[in-house]
Amino acid sequence: MEPIFIEVITSPNCPHSPKAVKVAKQLVSKCKFPVILQEESIVSEEGWLRAYELQIESTPAILINGRVAFIGVPTIEELREVVMKVKEDEIERTNYFF
Repeated sequence: MEPIFIEVITSPNCPHSPKAVKVAKQLVSKCKFPVILQEESIVSEEGWLRAYELQIESTPAILINGRVAFIGVPTIEELREVVMKVKEDEIERTNYFF
């Protein structure tokens, strides 16, 4: 199974960004399957370009496998629910052909 990729797009001026990163880290630490977590600040060129291409206008934003899942800070339960849905969809997609 491919790992689930979680990106948190943050801003140093956003008071909510640290909480979003904390929630994502808590979830990753509890997962029993591969998850990659990356934090991307909009002040970096790469972070700004990523936010621009996805039309993200506010932070924090949480992406799961390249798709915007949340703008703002979800609870750990909300984030877990979406990650589990993505994981199930990935399993179904890969099992369909084999």
